[in-house]
This record gives sequence, structure tokens and C-alpha cells, in this order.
Amino acid sequence: MSRRSFLAACLAVALCAASGAPAAAQSAQQQQVPAAAAFVERLAQRAIEGLTARDIDLDERTKRFRDLLTESFDVPKIGRFALGTAWRTAAPPDREAYLKAFEDFIVATYATRFADYGGETIRVVSSRRLDEGEAAVGSVFERARGEPVRVDWRLAPEGQSWKIIDVIIEGVSMAITQRDDFSATVQRNGGRVGPLIDQLREKARPTTAQRS
Repeated sequence: MSRRSFLAACLAVALCAASGAPAAAQSAQQQQVPAAAAFVERLAQRAIEGLTARDIDLDERTKRFRDLLTESFDVPKIGRFALGTAWRTAAPPDREAYLKAFEDFIVATYATRFADYGGETIRVVSSRRLDEGEAAVGSVFERARGEPVRVDWRLAPEGQSWKIIDVIIEGVSMAITQRDDFSATVQRNGGRVGPLIDQLREKARPTTAQRS
């Protein structure tokens, strides 16, 4: 399994894994940002209830995942970061097309993986404040087979709530990993964003196997 595939699988299962950390067991550090920790726990519970049902088809699971993604993640901010310096030089129409293709790509990459949920659990173990009002929530992804996986969530304030702007799995940032991949594609194409947009659209297109 490639690093990207492993990260994708871990993130998808982490999103739909029930939290096993009761409030009474939270550390003093976590108490510093209880709202951020609670946000991650609620997100996990919503994913379990809405995305792991066996009686929904791919279209319904995809719709539910897109709703959860856009409500809980700052997709435009993540997308801009992933494009790196090319965002600054991209024309407005290319920016708009890229952000749409990026969201579709994320949905296509992760939505189907929730059908494989196997009862794994994730424990929220810490939280701390970051600069500019952001927060980091630490968790441990417990697998039935294999060693536990550390999953850290970076969140930014959004009104009275939060939005996730990065997920770090065993020290590897999903946002940075995506930026590295996208930057390589843009550089191979002379700094043009169009080929990357075409690539994202192609990867977001459902296959016959997914539809069956």
C-alpha cells in the first residue's frame, strides 16, 4: 500500500471511529480547548451514524460525506494550501475550477472507504491552543490488528464552532502530502494549473466497480 493510500484509509476510518475517551478521563491539557476536542468527537459520531450504514448506496453515502466534509472541514482553505504558490499565479477562472475539482476529488477519494468500517475506535487524548486561535486535538486510532496509529487534528475557529484544516497521521500532514503531490504535477506542466484540474476531475470520476 502506498503512503497516500495508507493515509487515505486511516483518515477515512478515523472519521468514522467512535471516541472511547470519556470526559472524566480527559487530561488537564485537553481541558484547555474542550470545545475543539468535543468537535472532533461529535464529527466521529456523526460519521458513524451517517456513513457506515450498510443499507445505503454509493450515491447516498457520497452525498452524506460531501455534506459532512463541507460542514466540518475548511475545504477552500485546504485547497488553497494544497495548490501552494501556484494559487497566487492562477487566473480566477482556474482557481474556481480547481477548488471545485479539489472538493470532488476529496469526496471521491474518501467516501467509498466508509463501507469498509470495521468497528475501530479512536480516543481523544489531548488538546492545546495554537496561534491565531487555532487548536490541535490529539487522538489515537486503535486497530483490531496492528499497532495503534496517532491521529492529530488541526482546527481553526469558525464563528461559534470549528473547522478542520489538517489531519496529521503518524506525524505526516495530509495537507502537506497533498501539496507535494500537486506541486509536482504543476511543475511537470510548466507551472500550469489546467493539467492538475484535469487530473483531479479524472480521479473524481466514478468507476464501474464503484457503481456496482
